[in-house]
Amino acid sequence: MPSEMADELSRSMGTLHSIPPQSLRESRCIATIGDRTTLAVAQEVCQPHLAIVDFKTRRHTPVSASDRVILESICAQRVLRVNNPAGGITRELWNAVASTAEQRMRTRIEVDGEEDLATLAVLALCPDGTEVLYGQPGQGVVHLTLDRASRRRAQGCLDRMQET
Repeated sequence: MPSEMADELSRSMGTLHSIPPQSLRESRCIATIGDRTTLAVAQEVCQPHLAIVDFKTRRHTPVSASDRVILESICAQRVLRVNNPAGGITRELWNAVASTAEQRMRTRIEVDGEEDLATLAVLALCPDGTEVLYGQPGQGVVHLTLDRASRRRAQGCLDRMQET
């Protein structure tokens, strides 16, 4: 990822909430990125349709044993394991998100490495109307409904990443 993109990607792409909105209960498709966000949505709202986790918080701290048990119960029908480094999106992660978007089956993607940029893959590949939630460290949960504008923004970031 080009260094100048770090500031852009640190800015929220949606609405910041202290807790996930209860209105999500009526959603037909929810995608969560990050362990804390996935836990919050599953415990306070409902099971997401796609959960992307790495069993860490703030990149290095492993989640507690009890949180790991809960995370492993979320979207347990289909579990995909991928490798992905910080600051990038591997073909493996991209394909896992793509297959989930196509099959519309509840799926947990477990990342060995870092899921920090998985939001871009979700925005590029999931259908319009998907409720996307990811963590904003130290601030809360960002929520946006995937639409043409958010897809275009994500694609712009992805295009610049591919150029390097």
